[in-house]
Amino acid sequence: MKTRYNKNDMEILAGVWDRTHDKSLICPQCGHNLVIVQVEPIHDAENAYIPYDTIIECTSCDFKIRAESFSILGSVKSFDLKNIEIASWSPSGSRVISRYEHVLDYDLLKKLKESEELTEFLIVNKQVIQVIG
Repeated sequence: MKTRYNKNDMEILAGVWDRTHDKSLICPQCGHNLVIVQVEPIHDAENAYIPYDTIIECTSCDFKIRAESFSILGSVKSFDLKNIEIASWSPSGSRVISRYEHVLDYDLLKKLKESEELTEFLIVNKQVIQVIG
């Protein structure tokens, strides 16, 4: 199972959750269905949120990725081509500014920042890979 990820791996992971394309939950190796299982919470004192040990595996071949995933409901505070700051609340109700690398479209981030809308962001392996909903 993979534990180190490059940019291409993160794009594959982003595509797994992308419900706007035909590749959603489709194995990049064989084209069959993928299954996502969130196993258990990971205790991370540096994270204001609770990441889950997540396994993505193919129903047909040996493709399998293990990742840490969680989501944040918040708004875009700032961003550039590589990083994003999300203003949100921790599970305890404290105001939090979280900074992550991202693989999101620049124009989408610009639109979200201008609208100041609350948005749910999917974070996998400490990178924002998807806007949910």
